[in-house]
Amino acid sequence: MPESEKKNEVKIPAHDGGAFGAYIAYPDVTPAPAIIMIQEIFGINQEMRDKCDEMAAQGYIAIAPDLFWRIEPGIQLVDSDPAQLERAFDLYNNFDIKLGIEDLETTLGFIRNHDKCSKKVGTVGYCLGGFLSVAMAIETDVDAAVSYYGVNLPTLLERKDKINQPLLMHIAEKDEFVPPEDQATILEMVNDHPHVTAHTYAGQNHAFARGQGMHYNEEAATLANGRTKDFLSKTLNAAQAA
Repeated sequence: MPESEKKNEVKIPAHDGGAFGAYIAYPDVTPAPAIIMIQEIFGINQEMRDKCDEMAAQGYIAIAPDLFWRIEPGIQLVDSDPAQLERAFDLYNNFDIKLGIEDLETTLGFIRNHDKCSKKVGTVGYCLGGFLSVAMAIETDVDAAVSYYGVNLPTLLERKDKINQPLLMHIAEKDEFVPPEDQATILEMVNDHPHVTAHTYAGQNHAFARGQGMHYNEEAATLANGRTKDFLSKTLNAAQAA
């Protein structure tokens, strides 16, 4: 592992024993709000580390916990290799959602109590992480949450009444993993919710904001990322100053 990567690695004690790794990037000025960056099915790969670095450049502490550590710690995969893509789906199918949420709750406590954190913490998740980011908005007191093309959301959103902090959702209109009927259900469920904003991206497939992915679309990614930047600035920085 490169030395630069080692210095951005922390270990977080798990609630049930052991510890899991996390990539962490710091802004130039602290204390600062923190963002828990929640992985796709590819682990904490270069894409996730780059996204953490981008968040740090915007003024946030960014931390990406390894949620697959119970299956295979340190996994780093890409969607461009068929064998790695197959392995990623295998990891997803063997992933324990409940334990994953518990690890994220542990990460929330870890980073909120970090001496460089302002105590304000948001989540930003992609794909599987998009689902988990919404789950964090429901299950915890996270200060803001962002979901990029979250999967399996309708059942989760049955508990939408527990969302008491701002949630921003990015939905891909042509998402191969979220059929049109599910998208319609999601939009109907969050319509008029006082804390939820949802945007649909016409013609876009799943993972349109994955910079190294096969479905990356620069225009849509730039639009979604700009909305995320404005949302986090308003919800976390404004809350910090209050």
